[in-house]
This record gives sequence, structure tokens and C-alpha cells, in this order.
Amino acid sequence: MILISVFSFSYDIVDLQVAVGERNQEKVLSILSSLEYEKLPLEFKCEVILAYTDLYFWGENIPKNDYQELAKKYVDELLEKEQTYWKVYYAAALVYGHYVQKNYLLALFYSSKVFNYAKKSVELGQDQYLAHLLYGILNLETPFGKLELAEKHLLKALELNPNHVYTYVELGKLYEKKKECKKAIEMYEKALKIPGMKIWSYINKEGKMEARQRLSEVEKRCTSE
Repeated sequence: MILISVFSFSYDIVDLQVAVGERNQEKVLSILSSLEYEKLPLEFKCEVILAYTDLYFWGENIPKNDYQELAKKYVDELLEKEQTYWKVYYAAALVYGHYVQKNYLLALFYSSKVFNYAKKSVELGQDQYLAHLLYGILNLETPFGKLELAEKHLLKALELNPNHVYTYVELGKLYEKKKECKKAIEMYEKALKIPGMKIWSYINKEGKMEARQRLSEVEKRCTSE
């Protein structure tokens, strides 16, 4: 486990992941302020970038744009220096993807970047469920994606990590699009049954809420058909 000690603080990557996963803004900011970014190992640098861009996405009453610009600066630097590590490209896809989600006009400039970075993340991280999950979601939920690629990569993400709630939710949506009601129902039911990972606590709750809603709608549709 990578452990970073600064002054009287000691944090590891999981501490930051858990704080982000809980959307505990105060804890995330406390951890980030205690770290010396330039001295961190590469994996930890990627997690810092992900934390900053997450704050941009859901943070409140903070200079979110400043944090996003910092995330962009850091990830662009890593893209220049570290071109063989999957999580650099994963982080880049999320940073630029968050720009698009906040301002759809930026899709004209950044959509190809997001897809290319996500694809590169998969190529370098064949055994990383997050890389496959992100690429699968992009292919499922954006106008530029392909349904067959979405299914391939979401199923691979599920194979690599069967305890990620949102993977089942996304597969449920995919099977809805394919009009395969029984498979969609199966995915939503599994999303509700599994405990989910601690580092995704907020996403687990969101995923289960969405699965519950979608399950009710799909069951009604299947009954009426």
C-alpha cells in the first residue's frame, strides 16, 4: 500500500478514494491540501487528478473551475510524460468528459479526445475493470458510441469486478435498448442484491436507486408486451 506522510498527516490512496466515493468534500479537500503532488507516485497522482475533477463535478461552495483547471494541467502533464500507464488515460477521459457534461457545446472540441483516451486506457489496462466500464458507458450513452462495443466492454468490466453496482445498471440499460427485457431485469435485480465496493459508497446508493426505478418500469413493460 502506498502511504504518504506529510507533517502530522498520513494518507494512502484508499483514504482519498473512500473520501471521494463518499462525496465527503471536507475530507477530500483536507487530504488534497496535505499532499505534495510532485512527490507522489504516479498512481497517487492519478487519484489526485480524479479527486479534483470529481470536486468540479459535484463540489459545492468551492472554486470548482480552479480545481478542474488544476486537474487538466496535471493530466496534460502526465499525458506528455507517462504514456504507458492506463490510469493516466482513464483520468484524462474523465477530466475532459466532465467538461462536456458541464457544457455540451464543448462536445464539439472534446468528444473525440474523451473517446480516444478511454480507448487507450482499455488498450493499456486490459485487466482493469474501470477502463472497460468507462469505455462501455461512453459507447452506450453517447451519440458517438456503438452498442456492440458497449456490451463487450461492460461484460468485461463485470467479469473483472462483479461487485460494482453501476456495471449492472449500465448493462440493464443496454439490454433495455436491445429490447431484451429478461436480461435487463436480471441486471437490475443483481444491482440491488450486491453490496458494492466501499470506495463507491455514494455511487452504490445512486445505482441502486436507479436500478429500483428502472426495474419497476421494465417489469411493467414486459408484462404489457
